[in-house]
Amino acid sequence: MYNLCCAVNNMCKDPISIFSSERRWLMNNKHSAGMTGKGFYVALSLCIAMVGAACWYAYSKTGKPQTAPEPGYSSAAEGTVPSSAVTTTTTATTAASTTRRTLPSTEDVLAVLPPRTTTTATTTVPATTTAAAEKPVFPVEGEIVQPFSHGELVKSATTGIWQTHNGVDFAAAPGDAVVAVADGTVTAVERDPLWGVCVTILHHDGFTSRYCGLNEGLTVSAGQIVERGTEIGAAGDTNESEAALESHLHFEMQSNGVYIDPIAWLEAES
Repeated sequence: MYNLCCAVNNMCKDPISIFSSERRWLMNNKHSAGMTGKGFYVALSLCIAMVGAACWYAYSKTGKPQTAPEPGYSSAAEGTVPSSAVTTTTTATTAASTTRRTLPSTEDVLAVLPPRTTTTATTTVPATTTAAAEKPVFPVEGEIVQPFSHGELVKSATTGIWQTHNGVDFAAAPGDAVVAVADGTVTAVERDPLWGVCVTILHHDGFTSRYCGLNEGLTVSAGQIVERGTEIGAAGDTNESEAALESHLHFEMQSNGVYIDPIAWLEAES
């Protein structure tokens, strides 16, 4: 067994020397052990077989070629990042850094934007809306000849008919100046068959004033804007429906189409 172990340990060094050593050992011990010629060859055959078996065993354990590690995996197993991964990461980081550096700043964005402009709307206030701030004036300076009837029927001195008197009659000699009671716009200039030459003016908040029995020579026309106190004409004798009365101006006021007391409005607004 000793020689067998030696043969196993030295099998790859020199198998021929091992066989020769075993043969010498058998020859030296042939006579001391008292082996016969037949027994000697049997023992020699066993030694040869054992040496062959030992060589085969040793070759099967040590002669198998080593498999080279696959590239890329051994480095990853040992904790080393492949160079390609490092390159990719570095490139991505560099690209991200470049992107951040190339982003425009707030100042750059504001520099290319057009300047903001502010438009201030201006509103033109018509003359009719400013009349409330101006105190009205009486159309003429004469006394009241006939007052507003407040819807009650009164007998007409000219026709003898009972009817409402929807205005105020102011005494005025022919040719006396008649003025607009407040700022406004002339909406009508007409000659009425009963009331003679008339002028209508629209004021603020839906108020209108009407001047009847004027002379033919007017100083305003329809659509004209007038201020309070503006002369619109002169008193005349064109009012046929009240011809029985002394020379006067027939003056009416309406609020959104409804007759109102002119004196009450003039005094309330004054």
